[in-house]
Amino acid sequence: MEHLGRALCIITGASKGFGRALAKEMARVVKPGSVFVLVARSGDELQTLKTELVESELEVRCVVLDLSQMEAPERVVQTAKEYFSPDIEHVILVNNAAALGDVSRFSKSFTSMAEVDSYLSFNVSSALCLTARVLQAFPKQSGLCRCVINISSLCALKPFSSWVLYCTGKAARDMMFKVLAEEEPDLRVLNYAPGPLDTDMQLVARTRTGEMSLRKAFADMFDESQLLTCETSCAKLMKLLLEDKYKSGDHIDFYDM
Repeated sequence: MEHLGRALCIITGASKGFGRALAKEMARVVKPGSVFVLVARSGDELQTLKTELVESELEVRCVVLDLSQMEAPERVVQTAKEYFSPDIEHVILVNNAAALGDVSRFSKSFTSMAEVDSYLSFNVSSALCLTARVLQAFPKQSGLCRCVINISSLCALKPFSSWVLYCTGKAARDMMFKVLAEEEPDLRVLNYAPGPLDTDMQLVARTRTGEMSLRKAFADMFDESQLLTCETSCAKLMKLLLEDKYKSGDHIDFYDM
């Protein structure tokens, strides 16, 4: 494909970092008249992004909310439905929003169920519930391609000491979307690991990680300019989507391509 057609794109965690870069990159590969629903907790940063995207002849709507709240999936879907029209050819949901969690502590310190539940609510439960609501709102129909993307991580596959919350959340999300791919054969599902990105999250990783050898490894990557820009990784994701050759449900890392 040369482009993704006239699309309805829902992107969570769109206010900064990878989500922000993704919105700008995706705007280049959709047709004019496409609709972008941008979701994040920071309204000011979403509005700035909206201003930048309007030049691309898009309809851009900002939804400012915390995805861990019970009403969040419904609010996102209601906004998307308001701007859905029969000429939409592609519905794309990008589950990008995620939190690193407290990486300064080790597994045996997490004795509070409320703390763990809060983390999983935002990082796992919200992704499943939002995806389910989107699929219900935009069911299978002739002429409509549907795609769900989970922004994954090497941490979904490999254990990192002192990163128990993040690794658990990413592994759960990968499996969640693998199951979805089995259940919905007409749906395109992709777990994309964007590689080590130069973001605020990486700053926390190299300054607060409890496992000192891991903290040093992150710091060395930064010092040796081994981190990827969000734009570089987003370009690879766009290539994956445009070529559309991946097996639905696959976990594909930036370095696999």
